Amino acid sequence: MKIEALDYYAKKFQRLRVDRAHGVAPHKPILLLSVIEHIQCRIITKNQIYLEPKLIQTFLKYWSYLGSLNHRPDISRPFFHMRSGKFWHFWANSGYEHLISSGVKLKTFAEVNRAIRYAYLDEDLFEFLCQPDIRGSLTAVLISRWFPGQHALIEEISQTDRFREPPAYLPEDFSEFYSPQ
Repeated sequence: MKIEALDYYAKKFQRLRVDRAHGVAPHKPILLLSVIEHIQCRIITKNQIYLEPKLIQTFLKYWSYLGSLNHRPDISRPFFHMRSGKFWHFWANSGYEHLISSGVKLKTFAEVNRAIRYAYLDEDLFEFLCQPDIRGSLTAVLISRWFPGQHALIEEISQTDRFREPPAYLPEDFSEFYSPQ
C-alpha cells in the first residue's frame, strides 16, 4: 500500500475548501460521501463521475440528514468547485475544453452539465476507494472532520434510499429527484 498517498488523501479530505459565509457549507463532504457510496455499491465502476439523476438523488438523500438550512442543496457547485482539492478533475464535453482549462467559474447546473462530461479522481484515490478497508478509513477521516459523532448515522444513510422527513428545504428544481419510499 502507498502510505504516503493514503496520508495525502486523508489530509485532502480533512482540508476541503468549503464556503463559510453562512456557517460551514457541507456540499463537498456530502458529494464525496455520495461518490463513495456509489463506488461501494458498484454504481461507479470506472473512474468517471457523471452528474446524473442517481448521483443527485444520493446527494440529496445525504443532504436531507446532514445538510444545512442556511445553504441550497445544489450539487452542481461542489461538483465544479471540488477541483480546488487537486484530486478531482474534469473531462470536458466537446467544444468546452478551453473553458474548463481557463479557470472560468461555472455557476449553474445547466452550465456545469453543458461543459463537463464527467469528473474523475486521481487514479490512486480511485483505487483506494475501490478497496473496502481503505475506503472505510478515508470515509472515517471525512466523517470525523466534517460530521463528528455521526458515523453510525452515516452508515445507516448509506444503507437506505430513504430521505429524512420532511425535506422542507428541498427546492422545486430538485424535487424531481426526491422520491420518498
